[in-house]
Amino acid sequence: MTYIHAVGIDVETTGTSPADDTPVELAAVGLRFDPATGTHDYFQKIFDTCIDPGRDIPPAASAVHHLTAEHVRGQPHLAAALHGLEEAVRPFEPTLLVAHNASFEAGFLPDLAARLVPGNPRWACTLRLAQHVWPDAPSFGLQTLRYWRGVMQGERTTTAHQAWFDAACSARLLVELCLAMTAAGETVTPRLLVDRSHQLPLLLRVPLGKHKGKLWSEVPEDYCRWLVDKAAAGSGEPFDPAVVETARAALRGEFAKPSDPETPAGDGTDDD
Repeated sequence: MTYIHAVGIDVETTGTSPADDTPVELAAVGLRFDPATGTHDYFQKIFDTCIDPGRDIPPAASAVHHLTAEHVRGQPHLAAALHGLEEAVRPFEPTLLVAHNASFEAGFLPDLAARLVPGNPRWACTLRLAQHVWPDAPSFGLQTLRYWRGVMQGERTTTAHQAWFDAACSARLLVELCLAMTAAGETVTPRLLVDRSHQLPLLLRVPLGKHKGKLWSEVPEDYCRWLVDKAAAGSGEPFDPAVVETARAALRGEFAKPSDPETPAGDGTDDD
């Protein structure tokens, strides 16, 4: 039995731009498990702290994670928090880090994987893995997947975007993903999880906008072209790269269009 030593990581921030914003909360949850059976012998919060960002927390950010200046006043600054995290996690000997939309955590904490997994920095992304493994999921948000897969139930008083809880959900969701991959005949290893996390899937349905919920084969070509052009221009909120890649695939004709319905009898066509 080969166990994976996964550390769920979650960071809450003052905004969405690593260049302009900074973390206000950081947490890590350790989970040691067998990817083939889901058996685990360790599942604990390893580290959890608020962080003084040295600046105001915008109301829009507080509306997401419910942290205000009062919560972070007197808390460690980022460098001290990262040092504390490293000291707490190192004895667990992690083989990979996991987060939901790991590019967000990696963007704000670019050196974290190298510090916690020396010589072999790696992130597994439960968002990207879920898009590969469960293309028919109702959506790919962490909390939707949590309830859909029955992960971390019985925590009704805990709000989303609380760092330790989101980190725990990501770690437990990774176990469910590993079980699904094993059932599909794959031998799950940390390397497979990382590699799959970096592969862009073609999505089954449109996850946003006026065509949300439609099959990509049903989406007009001009909408797909608008998505691709808007992403290329870099204007507005960035799209998930998987959405853009799927729109490109639709423009290449990689999705079968719905067949035209058969012409019903008696519609006025020539019967000869």
